[in-house]
Amino acid sequence: MCKKGWCCNKDAGLLALRIGVGGIFIMTGYMKVSDLPATVGFFATLGFAPFWAYLVSFVELLGGIAVLLGVFTRIAAKLLTIVMIVAIYKTWGNVAVVLTPISVFFSTLTLVLAGGGAYSLMGKLCGCGKCAACEGSDVAKS
Repeated sequence: MCKKGWCCNKDAGLLALRIGVGGIFIMTGYMKVSDLPATVGFFATLGFAPFWAYLVSFVELLGGIAVLLGVFTRIAAKLLTIVMIVAIYKTWGNVAVVLTPISVFFSTLTLVLAGGGAYSLMGKLCGCGKCAACEGSDVAKS
């Protein structure tokens, strides 16, 4: 059904995942950043200080851009995974609402484990400086 081409491999799958996850976080991050007073108010109803509203807003926006482009994908995905863990915790009692953060959590976790793939701006470099792809690279030396 699928021949071994550019569109039928794990890197193409990671690209599709990065586009979806990046798009989700760019959209939600932009909505939060574009109306920070409302975001701070919403976070206050959840019991969070304004600092967390600002932090989460910019982590979502900038992390979404990084994931979409494939720049330090694992680092950005780790931060987004933490955001999703808190979202799952805060929505746990509502089955209809908690399913979305759970789905996005597993998507970001997949990017943490697999990296951005070859079709990313950093190619096979994840930015950790420890894995086989990063060893000996300029990223590992910095």
